[in-house]
Amino acid sequence: MSDPDLRATCTKRLSQHRPQSVTATLAALAAHSSAAQPADFYGASGAVQMLEERTAKLLGKPAAMFFIKGMIAQMTVLRAVAEQAGRKNIVIHPMSHIDHDEEDALWRLHALHPIRLGRYAPFTAAQLEAVTEPLAAVVVELPLRRSGYLSPLLDDLRQISSWCRKCGVHLHFDGARLWEAAAGYGISLDELAALADSVYVSFYKGLGGLGGAAVAGDPSFIRSLSVWKTRHGGNLYTVYPYAISALRGLDEQLSRMPVYVERARNLAERLDGITVTPRVPQVNAFHLLLPGSVETLTRRHQEFARDRRVWLFNGFLESPVDSHSIAEVVIGDSSDDYSVAEAAGWIRDFAEMD
Repeated sequence: MSDPDLRATCTKRLSQHRPQSVTATLAALAAHSSAAQPADFYGASGAVQMLEERTAKLLGKPAAMFFIKGMIAQMTVLRAVAEQAGRKNIVIHPMSHIDHDEEDALWRLHALHPIRLGRYAPFTAAQLEAVTEPLAAVVVELPLRRSGYLSPLLDDLRQISSWCRKCGVHLHFDGARLWEAAAGYGISLDELAALADSVYVSFYKGLGGLGGAAVAGDPSFIRSLSVWKTRHGGNLYTVYPYAISALRGLDEQLSRMPVYVERARNLAERLDGITVTPRVPQVNAFHLLLPGSVETLTRRHQEFARDRRVWLFNGFLESPVDSHSIAEVVIGDSSDDYSVAEAAGWIRDFAEMD
């Protein structure tokens, strides 16, 4: 049985939001108030405009632009910034999504030059100050997923923002999980977004939408993104299903982010004897370091799902620690279906399986 088929047989899931059938999803979209709007035409008007305006307001920015894909959004931002600055050097973290998961798009598509700062922990303003090459932009991923969903200390992030503004360098937040990061910091979205010149947010991860993203910032900068959005093939004839699902996610999930962060912290605290990274989760997600190879843990996980009808992890990652692999825990509304004690028991039972 394939993993998707096996997952479908499970009655409980540790991570993310509850699955919803296609039929139920389409019915929920049709019932949303924004569905009464006319269909957008290449992203103009209708639910897309509503989403852009709402996103800009939430982030305290004057304007926002919808993108069908986060990679298109961020490559567009960094290309536009580099052209305006007349420089090609972009600071990124080596564990960042941009460096890890986009097949070198930064330099293969746009001939931009990544300057990698840090190793596993988020980089600091002191590390930025040591860079001698002229920079077009600094990118901070909030949180840094590949490093256990780590966020910089808030004071460090403010220092990075101050340094960028003092030096005239564009600060961009890769905020695929910015909704969660703000909850983890315990500050408002607009207070967090105010530290950056541009902010990318995703609508399908923590918010549970169908897909899509937005970039928020100053109106003139947002307008400058249009040409590269088009050059990336990012202008679909109509995208209202994505926009409606994003609005629905904002309605249903945004206010719950602090709850998910607290549940993640409570769960991590109960996992004595299991390596949790970070020990106190900084958002609603964290990593587990488990003994065993990716292949061994994958087989064990399939057995656990068949026997217990519980789906724990969506996969395993290689670890720098010998004979160990990484599993991710991401708390969403699936956590409404179990207690923290019950989830801790599942994880301990899985870790102790032969």
